[in-house]
Amino acid sequence: MLWLQILGPTLLVVLGGVISWFIKSRYEELRTLEEKLREERRKIYSEIISPYISLFADLKGKGQGEAIKKITSYNYKKTAFDLNLFGSDEVVRAYNNLMQHTYKAEDTGNRNPKEMMRLWGKFLLEIRKSLGNKKTALNEFDMLKAMIKDIEELEN
Repeated sequence: MLWLQILGPTLLVVLGGVISWFIKSRYEELRTLEEKLREERRKIYSEIISPYISLFADLKGKGQGEAIKKITSYNYKKTAFDLNLFGSDEVVRAYNNLMQHTYKAEDTGNRNPKEMMRLWGKFLLEIRKSLGNKKTALNEFDMLKAMIKDIEELEN
């Protein structure tokens, strides 16, 4: 019993140190994995929105064919697949909603620019949140105000 009184505090300190080291090690490992995932997401998000940025930048519409060609390419479809695997749930849902609206508009010819801009803004907003701005106070149309001259008309 005397040996327990002598070694007890030492064993507690050693055991506490081992547990502390294990927790810290695990925390660092998780943080590193999260950072790698964030970087992968950032890359995928950038590739997904790239042709749309081209469309917004091309005010005269001359490069529209190139952007459409890129959107319908194998590489873009692969990136969209990667988005489903690596993107946050909210980003995947926003992208799916945007694409479903686009498909329906193409099939029916019923184009609703206000809804399209809302969905595009929602997609960008969810990307923003996914990359670390979770408490943003921006809305869907705020995400587009720098890109679209007459956005106020669509917002109301």
